[in-house]
Amino acid sequence: MNRTATALLLSIVAAAATQAGECRAPKFAVTDFKTGDGTADRGFPGGVSLIDADGDGDLDVMATQGYDVTQPKYLPRRSMLYLNDGRAAFTRAEDSALSGTIGPASGSTWADIDRDGDLDAFVSTQLGAPDAFFRSIGKGSFERQELGDATKTKGGNFTASWVDIDDDGDLDLYVGGPTLEPPGPALVYRNDNGAFVRVTGTPLENGGNNPGAALWADLDNDGDPDLLLTNSSIARESGMAPTAIEHTVIYRNDGNWKFTRATGNAFESNAFPATTAALGDIDNDGDLDLFLGLHEIGKSTKRDRLFLNDGHGRFAEAPNVVLQEHAEQQYAAAMADFDLDGNLDLIAAAYNAPVAIFMGDGAAHVAQAPGANLAERKRAHASIATGDLNGDGRPDALIASWSEQTEGDYMSLLINETPPCGAWSEIVLRDAHGAPNPPGARVTLITRADGGKERRQLREAGAQTGLRSQNGSTFLFAIPRGEKAIAAEIKWPGGNTQRLTSIKSNARTEVRAQY
Repeated sequence: MNRTATALLLSIVAAAATQAGECRAPKFAVTDFKTGDGTADRGFPGGVSLIDADGDGDLDVMATQGYDVTQPKYLPRRSMLYLNDGRAAFTRAEDSALSGTIGPASGSTWADIDRDGDLDAFVSTQLGAPDAFFRSIGKGSFERQELGDATKTKGGNFTASWVDIDDDGDLDLYVGGPTLEPPGPALVYRNDNGAFVRVTGTPLENGGNNPGAALWADLDNDGDPDLLLTNSSIARESGMAPTAIEHTVIYRNDGNWKFTRATGNAFESNAFPATTAALGDIDNDGDLDLFLGLHEIGKSTKRDRLFLNDGHGRFAEAPNVVLQEHAEQQYAAAMADFDLDGNLDLIAAAYNAPVAIFMGDGAAHVAQAPGANLAERKRAHASIATGDLNGDGRPDALIASWSEQTEGDYMSLLINETPPCGAWSEIVLRDAHGAPNPPGARVTLITRADGGKERRQLREAGAQTGLRSQNGSTFLFAIPRGEKAIAAEIKWPGGNTQRLTSIKSNARTEVRAQY
């Protein structure tokens, strides 16, 4: 059979498979991140967040500028806010207060902390520089301001997250600590009517360790946010004394600023030093499961791991799952439904390793998908954020590179071109002040085929979703082929619930809080 006939036969087979309900392998247009004039822009960022910074309904990009650890001193470089035109064409917001020499910046966390409906930003920094707070003053403009103890306490901070720790209706602040610097405690700040006051003597400080991703979510389904914090073995590997904790821990929220360190989880072993993590309901059973990106320097290759939640916040390793293996650190990972089949997938990109996609089947199993254009994308990956950047209902991805050179690798932009295996529906929650997708909010989309079993897709909003990164398009769901959307169950921060029975296909639905 000649090449033309073979290609025709393969196309017929592929078309028949699609009509039969099978989903295609993921496909991405992969490029260097560019601004609207076509200029590649830019290398050496520490973290990326996908957020609607100017309130126009699409996802903008905040890239925080890292530092070169091979240099004898920090060389100041600018962080940058990029504004999206809604079609994934970006313009540098050169005059924004966020686009400046903030310091050796690592990541940003975004939420509405002053209840005016606009997103405010906190940028964590390293090398003893003070962290920075930027208040939105409307229409995409920001002003750098002091935020009490939170901008006065110096440290080596790689990640941070807004979160309502004490369930009093306002957002507190958690700053993760020195991921890649000498060990130290995390920093905790209570919001007292807009004044952020440091809280000490709590287990949340995590001792003197090397924490990485600091993810707040309701892990035990009891209605309040728990903290999952990765810890690495970098101190020991760098010739220092080993820290007390070299693995991931969960601090269970008992209410009223009381936390208990959970025990009995499969990752509580020094065999699992980790820097990054991602949470998502990979098996569609109504709780948040866990991806861990392992971290060990100068040792044999490490393989990332997937852990399943029993619904009560206890995790066991998923059987028969083989994830990315890498020789260096894993910093960049996220979950999203790339093929719109109703099941979460996983994207992971370790340092100096290729980008890998693992497709989920909704039953606790993931399998690596082929893709030469991703396998060849081997860079010094440092963080990742996912979200729909061009408004087509499919989640895209932006991967930062941190190459420790004056002119580093550019960020990688992955525009999702996967043939959808169903329709999409995005739900945007607006709190009482108009802010989108407040941290701690949950949505479960229920779909069902005629005479079939219900499929329940759970998502939870957070102001940090991986190491120094924040995903966008939090409540972007698939309506799989052959299924209908029955309802969306909404759980607002504070516990109020709402049921939505009119779900738009291939469209966005905004829902205002009813409390």
